[in-house]
Amino acid sequence: MRKIKWWDEYEIKARYIPTFLSVIPIVHFAIAFFGGAFWDELLKSISWMLVIANLSLSFIVMLALVQFQCSLGKIWIEVSVFGKGGERFPTTDMLLHSGGLISNQRKEQLRGRITDISGCLFSNEEEEYADPINARLQAREAVGHVRTKVGHGVMTIHYNIRYGFFRNLIAGVAWATIGGIACSVMYFLENRWKPMSLFIAYTLIFLALYLFKRAILERLAYSYADTLFNEYSNCF
Repeated sequence: MRKIKWWDEYEIKARYIPTFLSVIPIVHFAIAFFGGAFWDELLKSISWMLVIANLSLSFIVMLALVQFQCSLGKIWIEVSVFGKGGERFPTTDMLLHSGGLISNQRKEQLRGRITDISGCLFSNEEEEYADPINARLQAREAVGHVRTKVGHGVMTIHYNIRYGFFRNLIAGVAWATIGGIACSVMYFLENRWKPMSLFIAYTLIFLALYLFKRAILERLAYSYADTLFNEYSNCF
């Protein structure tokens, strides 16, 4: 029986968990700042929709937030590191003559195998130099075939989850930082140093992840790409 999409391994580990970790500070601040009485009154004022509020609304909000943060991870974080459409992603670079991530021998072996099985064509060195954009498009199309063939693979899914987890976690830097600073200031005013220190550390961790996002994601993406092609080579 096929698993429901939102409960599969990738969805939980690479999408839901990063989102939950990101919103902890801002949710904590909202609860602590407004207090339980505020939320009780709010629920009373919408008592006619309590069933929806208790069952459906929270689920809808959760899904919307996960989708929004993961979209930010894709169109903001990933684009800033690997270019539009992931044109500089290691899976593409590994198939290009100009890419230096793997040996020329392995590159030719992969290109030949992909061409034989899928019919995908690649530019030679002269064509790649003359038209690098088309060469990258050809490589990206070939990578699509490789991903379809490998699927989750044996280890590929684990490296894909690892990459997706950090990309989507970094995408939550905005509300994690805003919530962390707000909680820190709130506890500073109350002279509660331990929780203040906790949220300062939480904020610094997210800021560090954002500042070093290129180094983090490039390393994780290379590991994913290398594993993907290894498993593709062993498929036949």
